[in-house]
Amino acid sequence: MNSRSVLKLGLIFTVALSFLSGGIVSADSVETAPDARKALRKAAGDLIKHAAKKGFTTRLAVDGGMSNKADHKIVDQAVTERYMGKTRGPVMFLPERQIFRTPTKGAEFNGDFWRVLQSTAEGKKLDRLFAFPERVLQEAGKTAKSVEWLESKVPAKVVKKEKASGRTAVGGSTHEEKVYHRIRATLPSEVALKYFIDMQNSGCLSGG
Repeated sequence: MNSRSVLKLGLIFTVALSFLSGGIVSADSVETAPDARKALRKAAGDLIKHAAKKGFTTRLAVDGGMSNKADHKIVDQAVTERYMGKTRGPVMFLPERQIFRTPTKGAEFNGDFWRVLQSTAEGKKLDRLFAFPERVLQEAGKTAKSVEWLESKVPAKVVKKEKASGRTAVGGSTHEEKVYHRIRATLPSEVALKYFIDMQNSGCLSGG
């Protein structure tokens, strides 16, 4: 079996939003899930608003190497990159690397002076690999070919509805409310190609 070069990216959002943390609740009796595309767009909008008001932290893990496994598990790792950025409004700050960046430009302090982020190989790699999460989410909401809910890992909530009898609530019934909080968005092939080219140009696929 031929080995294949694999690059895996993981984004972990450490931001508390009503949609991302609590999910959307829907009663089983209705048997209709909320509109996934609308929920995705709302999440993107909420994240942008949160970035403007309070900011959030993003951690990115990039692992690359050779794989001959069906699940693409890396057996010969050649690339390990870890990034952590704090976003506030349109600016992201990477404290461990002393970098300030926006979606179009950036600057890095090397201890003596500031230099343009994209002027170094490491800066170009970071710029191509570390996309702004809120923009990725916003693009997904606009261009996704399909958006679907994934099975929830949160148990359904049991809610009791009491009957009103005069001024007193008596008896009633219970029903389950499913929690929808995991979404999969499938983007057009052109978008996937763009991200692949960015990764390829970063040098990660060759281990450089």
